[in-house]
Amino acid sequence: MDLGQQLRQQRLARHLSQAQLAAELHLSRQSISKWENSTALPSFANVVAISDLFGLTLDELIKGDSNLLTHLEKGPTINPVSKILLMSLVIGIVGIITLAQTHISMNTAENWLISITLIGFLGLICSINWHTFNQAFNKWATLWGIIWLSSLAVPDLYDIIQGFLAGMSSYNH
Repeated sequence: MDLGQQLRQQRLARHLSQAQLAAELHLSRQSISKWENSTALPSFANVVAISDLFGLTLDELIKGDSNLLTHLEKGPTINPVSKILLMSLVIGIVGIITLAQTHISMNTAENWLISITLIGFLGLICSINWHTFNQAFNKWATLWGIIWLSSLAVPDLYDIIQGFLAGMSSYNH
C-alpha cells in the first residue's frame, strides 16, 4: 500500500478531515490532499510527524511505497528560504570583496544598491504565493516579523520626519 492510501486509511479511521489532519501537522489541507492522491510526496520530517501522530513505525507507514522510498533516498534539498539566505550571504561577501578590490566607496555602491534593492523587493513581492505564505505564519512569526520590520523602518522614518521638519523650518524663515 502506498503512503497516500495509508494516510487516507489512517485519517479516516480516526475520523479526521483533511483540514483537521493538516492543522495537526501545521500544513495546508492541499498538502494532505496531494499526498493522499499521490501527486506529491511528503518530506522525511513530515513522514516522521505522520508516524508519530498515528502511532505507527516508519516501516509500517512507508513499506510498499517504492516512490516514497526513492524520494527519501535522494536526500535533503535546500528549501527556498535557505537558498535565498545562503546565496544572499555569498553574493554580499563577494560584493564587499569586489568593492574593496576596485576601491569603490560604499556611498557610491549604496546609490546603485537602492535601485537593485527596490527591483528585487518588487520582484519578490510579485512572485510570492500569498495564500500559502499567509498560512505559514503563526502568532510568533507575526510578532517577530513586526519587530524586524519596525526596526528596519525606524531609521528611515526618523530621516523622513527630520527632513520634513527641516523643510518646514526653512520654509517658515
